Amino acid sequence: MRIGFYSPIAKPNDTTPSGISRVGALLVQALKAAGHIVDIPLLPRSYEGKGNPERQKQIFAECQTAGTNYLEAIALGKEPRPDLWFSYHVYYKSPDWVGPRIARSLGIPYVVAEGSHAPKRANSPWAFGHDATTKALQTADRLLAMTSFDRVCLERIDKARVRDLKPFIDPAPFTRNKSNATRGNRVIAVGMMRNERKVASYRLLAEAMRLLPDLRLDLEIAGDGILREDIVSMFKPADAHNIRFLGAIAAADIPDRLLLSGILAWPGIGEAYGLVYLEAQAAGLAVVACRDRGVPDVVREDETALLSVPGDAAAYAANLRLLIEDNDLRAKLGNAGRAFARRERSVEAAARTLNTVLAEIKPK
Repeated sequence: MRIGFYSPIAKPNDTTPSGISRVGALLVQALKAAGHIVDIPLLPRSYEGKGNPERQKQIFAECQTAGTNYLEAIALGKEPRPDLWFSYHVYYKSPDWVGPRIARSLGIPYVVAEGSHAPKRANSPWAFGHDATTKALQTADRLLAMTSFDRVCLERIDKARVRDLKPFIDPAPFTRNKSNATRGNRVIAVGMMRNERKVASYRLLAEAMRLLPDLRLDLEIAGDGILREDIVSMFKPADAHNIRFLGAIAAADIPDRLLLSGILAWPGIGEAYGLVYLEAQAAGLAVVACRDRGVPDVVREDETALLSVPGDAAAYAANLRLLIEDNDLRAKLGNAGRAFARRERSVEAAARTLNTVLAEIKPK
């Protein structure tokens, strides 16, 4: 099939630290691996993060114009006609004002991956975007849920049209080393420093480090953002450890950083899911995280990761200590994580899932 791909929040990009752009690129990669032709038309982004209704209406008008131009280009043979429309990351701040119209006009199936439905936004400053998102999700032939949390929300739209597509990565760059078992005191955390959700994870990690003064850990922190100064100050009392702030790391450099470590310690409080967990597991790292939001969807608790309750620094520190001191357990989790990422969460595995779903709605 020829598939038109659109992400209203960000263009697919596998070189950026942004998880959203990288997931978009991974979806394109998986669709191509499944044997499809993927076109990515030049269309406006619809993201509006400040809750400005007037700006949302302005973006809507831009999307309508772009959609009209695109449909005219198809009619004139200047753009290829897609057999199916695939939109990624549709929610109230980035509604899909393009996909449903194109699918309806061309009479082709419409699929949404990682859509989110939040009824509480109906009376918010994003009510316009929420209404458009609700209509788009109601229109979609299939809704691909990437986490259990999202599935619950999407099933309120129509349970019969929801299918699972768990987060996935290309594990190849992370599988150069066979064992990270000897790197027990080398710990890495990877997270941007741009919002309160990330700050909560850094705060918990800093508190846990202060509870482990006798272990003398080497902790690398990869990430940057407007809250960096505040986050750095959180770790100053934990001076019993060797802590290095690496700043933002390019996506291409993440494998090397992970392969030098033994444990990924990223709490993931409020995390949608986090590609870094899959990347770390592919690299053979044991994971210490929190049992929150989408994290359980990208690890296997007690098989590849130790999880604790969000906000419980003592429990988090205890799990970290256990993996640092128990070489056999750390190696066991790391090996299981490598197998999990490679066999179940690869591009090839996602391609098989996508083909199964698309076959259900394949145009005749």
